[in-house]
Amino acid sequence: MPNNNLPKTRYEIADKPKLRPYGSKVDIILGGNNQFGFDGESCLILGNDLIVRLIPRQNKKLEFQKFTAYLEGFATASEAEEAGLKFAMSVLWAAVSLRCPLRLEYHTPLPCVVYDRTPHEGTVMSSHLTFSSTSGASLVVEILEQTFTSNVLINNKQLLVSMELFAAARLEATERARFVGLISALEPLAEQKKFEYPDLKKIVKETLNKVQDSLDLPDDIKRSLEGSIRNLTRESVSHAIKRLIITHLTEDKMALEILEEAYTIRSKILHEGAFYPDLGDKSYKIEDVIRRLYSAIVGYELRSPAVTYTNND
Repeated sequence: MPNNNLPKTRYEIADKPKLRPYGSKVDIILGGNNQFGFDGESCLILGNDLIVRLIPRQNKKLEFQKFTAYLEGFATASEAEEAGLKFAMSVLWAAVSLRCPLRLEYHTPLPCVVYDRTPHEGTVMSSHLTFSSTSGASLVVEILEQTFTSNVLINNKQLLVSMELFAAARLEATERARFVGLISALEPLAEQKKFEYPDLKKIVKETLNKVQDSLDLPDDIKRSLEGSIRNLTRESVSHAIKRLIITHLTEDKMALEILEEAYTIRSKILHEGAFYPDLGDKSYKIEDVIRRLYSAIVGYELRSPAVTYTNND
């Protein structure tokens, strides 16, 4: 019998899957400290109608928790895909906001997979399903609700990649890998501007002509140099990131200093194999800068506050 106590849309999702045949799923890996607070199978309601089932998955590595989030009931595949992307972004923001290590697990172009619910009719959703979550997860649900129902994060693929790298960095096995992952998370946000100086364009063109006309340089060397020379007409990634920090963290006098030190350290780690005994502390500082940058971009406060450092720290 239909459950008439459910709102109309939830009733259609539960009892009439052919009206809303599509779903979207997102696989999530969490650190073993259970910061998200979900204990076993849970069901969430986001917005007025979205039903999300969180199902634990078997995991041999006990230091991690694995869940699959099933978003239930969409009329079209494109609606399901859009909801899956928004949910993935919302989960990433929750991880950033709460300083929680997290990885989205996928092997497809997008972090969500659209599926047809109707072959599993009668098992995927029941009209008698209880919609609930554990009390310890209330803060996570609040963050997911806030971000999923807003338009702030929609279509920002660079932000998705950046937060994905950032949230996953803390799951790396070594401190050096974590540090490099944190710094790398900034680069998808670096929109490199082109320099529009006539003199620079002239210099670049003349230099290209000299390289191309050289009789001594092998062709592969010429091609390598041509690419480097053309890149002189736009700002470097590091300069673009500095501009990003200045734009969004105007009042933070130490953010640029922390960023510049972090890039120097990353370069020495990657090119010299350098070791730093206090790398954990340095990771924590750059992590706070990046979290505050994300907060400024999306316009939401961090639920686990980030430290603003001074010259004495």
